[in-house]
This record gives sequence, C-alpha cells and structure tokens, in this order.
Amino acid sequence: MNTGLGLSFWRVVNEEGSNGWAQIYARIPFDDKELMNKGALFGVIFDENTDNWAERDAEQMAWVEEYFNKLEFAGDLGDFGKRWEEKFPNLNGVWVWISYTEGRREMRIAGWGIVKVVLTRNQQEYNFTERLFPGKVVKGIVLSGDKMVILAGKVKEEIFGRSSAAIEEDVRRWNRELVEENVAAAGLVLNFNELLEHEIKNVEIDEYTEQNNKVTEVNDKKPVLDLAEDKLVGPIGWKEKLINKWLEFRPVKQKGLAERGMLPKRKRWSMFLGVLFLLFLLVSIITGSIKMKATAEQKKWQGFSEPIEKNVLEANGLVAINSSGAKKLIEDARSAFDEGKDQFVFGKYSKEVLNLEKMINDGWAEASGEKESQIEEILNIDLVRQGFKGNRLGLQNNNQLLILDTTMGVVATAEVKTKDIKVVAGKGEGLGWLDAVGDGNKVMVLSNDGIRNAVSGVDLTKFDSAVAKPVALGSFGGNLYVLDQGNKEIYKYVAVGESFGNRTRWLKQDQSMSYEPVDMAIDSDVWIAYRKGEVEKFRRGYREQFSLSGLPADIQVKRAAVETDGKRLALLDSSHGWVVICSKETGICSQVLKSDRLTEATDVEFDGQGNLMVLVGGTVGVMK
Repeated sequence: MNTGLGLSFWRVVNEEGSNGWAQIYARIPFDDKELMNKGALFGVIFDENTDNWAERDAEQMAWVEEYFNKLEFAGDLGDFGKRWEEKFPNLNGVWVWISYTEGRREMRIAGWGIVKVVLTRNQQEYNFTERLFPGKVVKGIVLSGDKMVILAGKVKEEIFGRSSAAIEEDVRRWNRELVEENVAAAGLVLNFNELLEHEIKNVEIDEYTEQNNKVTEVNDKKPVLDLAEDKLVGPIGWKEKLINKWLEFRPVKQKGLAERGMLPKRKRWSMFLGVLFLLFLLVSIITGSIKMKATAEQKKWQGFSEPIEKNVLEANGLVAINSSGAKKLIEDARSAFDEGKDQFVFGKYSKEVLNLEKMINDGWAEASGEKESQIEEILNIDLVRQGFKGNRLGLQNNNQLLILDTTMGVVATAEVKTKDIKVVAGKGEGLGWLDAVGDGNKVMVLSNDGIRNAVSGVDLTKFDSAVAKPVALGSFGGNLYVLDQGNKEIYKYVAVGESFGNRTRWLKQDQSMSYEPVDMAIDSDVWIAYRKGEVEKFRRGYREQFSLSGLPADIQVKRAAVETDGKRLALLDSSHGWVVICSKETGICSQVLKSDRLTEATDVEFDGQGNLMVLVGGTVGVMK
C-alpha cells in the first residue's frame, strides 16, 4: 500500500498460533492535509495470553483510533507509549510514527518486550532493538531508499535475517510459513520512496485602497432673479402704507420662480429613488438571510456527514489488516448516522442522506462480508411424499444426507450425486421425533422418551427422569450424544453390541454451559450454539478457549453446523434470513450470507466436499 508520505509497506502476520496472538495496525489518514499534519502511525503487537484475544484486539485498536483522531498535529509518541502501557500492560510491541516536518520526513520509534527493529540505509543495517526501552523514544530522519523492518513475536532467524532485502514474493512465502507452522507473529516492512511534494498555489488578493477619500460637493444651484417683491405698489393709502411697513419689519421668505417650478418634480424623483432603494435593501436582506441560512445548514451537514464518511473510508482501508477494527468503525458511523439523520431527512440534503446511508451499508457489507446469496436447489424432497418438508438435516457419509420431518414422522436418505431419495422410516407421526442421526444401516431418532431405531422400531434406550428436555442428537465413534437443554448437559451413551449402555454425564465435574443451548454439532470436538450467537467448544468434556467475533449485533441462532474436515462453522438465523460463516480456528466471522428464502430454512449442514447445504421449503439446496 502506498501513502502520501512516499511510503509503501508489506505485512507479515499470523494472528493466532500455538505461541499466542499477534496483530498489525496501520493508521494512515486519507485526507492529504490531515496526513501532512498528523503523519502516519504503524504498530505491531504480540501477546502470549490468548484469552479473549479477539475482543482485546478490538478494544486496543479502538483505543488507538480514538487517541489518533483527537490529534490536530503529529502526536507525542512518548505520551502515547506511556498511556498505552498503562492501559494495556505486559504486551510486546513496536510503534513507529512517521511525520512530515519542515520539508523532511521524521520517524519516532518506541518498543516493549520481544521485538526487533532494523533500518537498512545504503545497504548497511542499523539495529535499533537494543536501544528500545520502556519509556524511551528513538528519533531520526528518513531518507529516500531507506527500508525499515519491525517485528513483534518470535520467528525463524531466516525470515528476519533476510527481511531487509525482501521482495513481495518473499513476504507472501513468509506469511504462508507462519500459518503452516502455527506461529503467531506480526511484522511490517516499510519502504521509503521518493517524496513527491505538491506545490500549493495560493491565490493572492490585492487590497484596494482609495487614493483620495475626499468627496467634493458641487453646488450647481444657480442664483435665480426674484421678479416679485413682498411690497405693495401702485396708488396706496394709509392701509397699504401700514402693510408695507410691516413687511419691511418682517419680510416673507422669498423663493425663486425657477425653484418653485422644479420642486414638485425633484420631490417625485427623490421619493421614487427612496422607494427603489428600500426595495433593493429588502431584497438584499432577504437574499442575505437565505444565504446565511444555507451556509449554516451546509456547515451543519458537513459537521454531521464528514466524520461518518471519514470512518467509512478508514474502515475500507482497514478491512484487510484488521477486520474487527473495520467493523467497529462502521458500527460507530452507523450509530452517529442513526442519531443525527432525522434533522436532514426532509430538508435540502435528503438525497445526500440516502447516499450516506448507502455508503455505510456498502462499507458494512465489505467489512462484515455480507452478500446476497443464491440457493441452488439440488433435491426436491416434496416429491417423495406429499407434504414432506423436513425439519432436521444430517450427513451419513460424504454423499448421503439424512432428512427428518418431525411433523410427519418420516426419515429419508438422499444421494447428492444421483439425486436418489428413499424413505427409510415412516411411522413416527405423533411420536414426537426431534432429531435423527445415521450410523451405517442404522437410523436413530431422538424423542422426549428416549432413542429408537427408526427402521426396526426398537427402542435403544429409555430416558429416566434426569433427562429434562432433549433437543439434539449427535454421533461420533459409534457412541451417541444427547444435548439436554433443560439441564444444560450433554449425555453420552456408549455402544454395546447392537444397543447402547446407560447414560453418563459427558461434561467433566467442574464444567458447565454458560447459557441455554439451542443446537449441537460434532466433529472431533463438541460445539454448543446459543440463541444470541455465542458458541462454546468442548473437548473430552472440558471447555476450550474459544469465542466468536464479528457477528451481527442482533443475531438469533436457530441451527449450527461444522465442517468435519474443514475450518468453517455455520450459524443459521432464519428470523433475519442469514447464514453466518465463522472460522473454527480463530472465531472470526468473515461472511454473512443473506437470502429471503432463508427465512423459511429449518437446518444447515456441510457435505463431504465442503458445500453448505440448506433445508428450505421441501427442497435441499446449496448456498452460492
């Protein structure tokens, strides 16, 4: 993967092994400005304690995300390391912070425990391993052509000794070797290439200054000759003389004739211009108000949408490195979206809300492995007997399926290759058959009363009052296993000739189930599934360290199946129309197969070739 810092890197990792678990972390901002301000943070982690490691891994990655996101500029690796040790003590790991400062790239390194750090420059190696102590940060300048290798965990010297000269094909081979040897380790090979700097062109805005702010007032009013005086003329008497004297004492204000004639027209123009100005002012105020409102709404939308988009983009880049961390980012984005979407749904940004929701859904589909699945029908069991739908599906051998219809009390076998379907038992109507298993020529069915040979009708064992609520029947090594939901127990019945011995408690004295079980699947181990998605693994009566991660939050498990010779575990949730595929080795759930037809499904099973079979609506199909 290449970054804006002129940096590419390769991963060497096996998340879980016999020696512990390991993980890689790479935090590279997608935004160029954020990348230049904060830099990029890389880490490798190794821990010998595998208890609930997937949950602890997700918690650690979420903590690092939160720390990094709060920064505005490149952080203090010393502060980061101190907080990391306080939060997650007794871990082995290396953290490297690459930043861009004053036109050059800088690196800061901190490490704890079983780690190795080597820098190769001009074909000469510099080993930083012995210089790394808790609380100490090693700082240096990065040059083009440098290569750095960081590693947490123990691996063969052949891998680490040649890693500084590694090519991509070597890295692929080392990853395969770690998996084959069941060794957990995490490493990064950082290649520093030429840094291509982008010239940022600023748009200069010249400030305009008036050269002369003085405004000269021009009075173009011309003097007008007043052709009339406030004086009575002509033949006058004493009355007129008194009026003239009064006018001399208090003259009347005179106005020119031209001014008197122009006043009404100017007044009309002034009023018109005043009204026009008010209209322009009103339009300007309304327009400005609308623009301010739109700007405020835009800022509000950006404040809501940009963090969500950032989370989704970062999750897409994190899927290949840390699927649990990617799912956590998408879940955070969905929570933020659900909390704030109502304020935009019916407004200007209604289309953008739909696009953002689609972006989240697409991101979740990539991170969680969700995909629409097709069910290819291979057997139509309804043709054997009208109304025969089937409730339980089992595997007798690599090619033969066993199908039980609990309502009709009918058991049939089906050959996948030849599509040959035969009814082997059909007199169980009203007998309360719950589950069935096949062993050679025998077909055994489970009921509340005991276990019976469905072909001969002979009771193989009768339950005593200690068996409260049997729900599932399994077979391994010729012996039978009954899952008792009422007592949260597994009872074993050992084969004795053509019959079976007395009931024995299979779980050891100090062992018990954590919840009320819903189904059981058996390979060489016994897998117990619970309603809310928990799965426990038992071996020789003891619970093994195992837990699932990456399940849909509201899953409701109905049935479970495991590959006998493979690595997959399948959980059927018919209420949502899902089949979730998980790893039996790591517990990571990487796929959610979705189909509307799965809401009618009653059971799932893997055949001998690893095909996932599903029993739905009177047919047996293969999930594609």
